[in-house]
Amino acid sequence: MSKKVRVIRRLDPLGRIVLPKKYRKALDIDIKDDIEIVVEGTNVYVSKYNPGCVFCGNNQDIILFKDKPVCPECYQNIKEKNFF
Repeated sequence: MSKKVRVIRRLDPLGRIVLPKKYRKALDIDIKDDIEIVVEGTNVYVSKYNPGCVFCGNNQDIILFKDKPVCPECYQNIKEKNFF
């Protein structure tokens, strides 16, 4: 989805909108996935939430360490320093 697509949606009484299925599919967003909502000025951006390492921000091969996202390199550094 590299080109701009314009869709008009009305908020329901609870302030919700529905992302059309074809857009969710194109963005690899599935039911019960976490999404990130960012407000920048008067714009709202919605994307699939992709947590990065809490220490370095890397989002490749993330593992959960005590319920926090950590990359393998930072995990190894924690392990070597006996922080747990």
